[in-house]
Amino acid sequence: MFHVIYYFQVIRIYIKREAPISWPCKNYAIEPMKTFLDGQYSIPNYQREYSWEENEIQDFLNDLEDTCANPSTIHFFGQIVVHNDEDSQTKFIIDGQQRTITSMIFVHSLQLLYENLYFTTQYHPASKKEVLLSNYVGEYSDEEKSLHLILSEADNPYFIQTITARQPSGSKETKKSWERIRKAFKTIYEYLDSHCQDASDTSKKMDCLNRYFEAFFERFKVMYIEATKLEEAFIIFETLNARGKDLETADLLKNFVFSKSKDVDDTQKKWNSIVDNLDKIDTTNYIRHYWNSSHKFIRKNDLYREIVKFIKTPADVSAFLDSLENCSQFYHDIAFPEENVDFTDDKLISCLKNLKILKAKTFYPILLAMKQAKESYSEKDLLTVAETIEVYVFRNFTICGKVANTGERFFSEIALRIYGDLNSVTAICKEIRKSIVPDDEFTAAFNTWSGSNREIIRYILRKINKQLSPTDELNLNNSDVHIEHVMPIENSKWKIPEDTHNEYLWRLGNLTLLSGKLNIQISNEVFPIKVSEYAKSKIDLNKSLCTCSDGTPRTKWIVPDDIDIRQKYFSDYALIIWHIH
Repeated sequence: MFHVIYYFQVIRIYIKREAPISWPCKNYAIEPMKTFLDGQYSIPNYQREYSWEENEIQDFLNDLEDTCANPSTIHFFGQIVVHNDEDSQTKFIIDGQQRTITSMIFVHSLQLLYENLYFTTQYHPASKKEVLLSNYVGEYSDEEKSLHLILSEADNPYFIQTITARQPSGSKETKKSWERIRKAFKTIYEYLDSHCQDASDTSKKMDCLNRYFEAFFERFKVMYIEATKLEEAFIIFETLNARGKDLETADLLKNFVFSKSKDVDDTQKKWNSIVDNLDKIDTTNYIRHYWNSSHKFIRKNDLYREIVKFIKTPADVSAFLDSLENCSQFYHDIAFPEENVDFTDDKLISCLKNLKILKAKTFYPILLAMKQAKESYSEKDLLTVAETIEVYVFRNFTICGKVANTGERFFSEIALRIYGDLNSVTAICKEIRKSIVPDDEFTAAFNTWSGSNREIIRYILRKINKQLSPTDELNLNNSDVHIEHVMPIENSKWKIPEDTHNEYLWRLGNLTLLSGKLNIQISNEVFPIKVSEYAKSKIDLNKSLCTCSDGTPRTKWIVPDDIDIRQKYFSDYALIIWHIH
């Protein structure tokens, strides 16, 4: 009941604030599914493909079962926002397409079970119910094409196969949305069939099917809202989704730009290209980083509201999507340098990989701004800036533990200035360096730093080893190179006091890199055994473990003194590697 009250409150707010002259809805009401599904609807091509997974289908069936079990229960199934396009005489579903598709799959499943019951028993009431349900589904044949639901071009061919099939397919589909449709049909059909299979006679099986029929068509209800103008339908959609539902900004924005576009096909192509270029990247995160690369910093919750202020005309839509599309592959490449398409500079790719290891993402607006700036920055320019960012991230966040969120606004503000006074690589890097923690603060934090993130530990030790041996060509990225604890994780042979062991186990001075084979053999051994194997290692990091500062062979490892000494030794190199100037 709370949901119903909330939706009516939203409508009242809309009428009062947004539409003081005329309310654009042709009709709105709480409707049972038998009323809603009696209409004929289409899903626009720009809407998402079918996306309900096993969890959503199971939730649907659980709600159905609960409603069946309680004859007085009404289940609120959500809202349906429809644009009634009077020119084409078509009702387009703007919001609620996922539950509508699932509903049709359910109706067809129930239809088949009534039909099967009639064929096996000649029980005429089952035939009557099958005919009634066929009216909700509609017909599709060479002579008659009057399905009550037409999906977008991407899914409609397979949906037609599904809605006209005599049983669910057992063959997996390669297209993801088609496979989700297939699995939804299979799950719903088998659920209904199995729950009515145990009925002892025809009459009881009919009663079982009827309970599902009645619960769904009579007591599943939706908030149906129909508008005659597309832009009004989108405003209603946005208002309803402003709270109470976790809808991504990208979904809202997609609907908005399509509502403003004059060329829906072109808009669809551009949007698809953006999503394809991003691959597995969250579209909302991309749009936010893109926006913060050329506008005043905005947080995720305010992003949609801010963007729509700037998009007023179809020309604005086209320009916005052109720019988004132009930057999308670039964004993918900085986020996933190991899969990059366009970068050719190995040093740039390596630097971006390092930033990924450091979990850095807030810097993306700076590189996006350089991509869009009129100065036409080269990959070498990007590398210079990325290296400065790497130093900033490592010193400020990784070692000194500054709150990473502060960097988000900092990088966004610099990005915006790239179109103005920070119009050179030198100026950009200088501005970033101003906020890098000073050497004394960095050294103090580095001397006591510990961390259990193995990727970051590898990154630090690789960098130090490279400084120790600049010409060394050993591949320390290889998975065969392990992180070795000098004082081991297993403390039984070392017998270090527990508090000291816990405090110093992951200190950088207690860690090194070692081939996997050696590491496995000696990982929990006493130091004299370990040091004999360290001497065999080709990795320069391990030389200081084998000899004391006076050059004599090392025979013992004093905890915590030797760990502190080794870590301070590393910090001298850290100042050189991650230097400010």
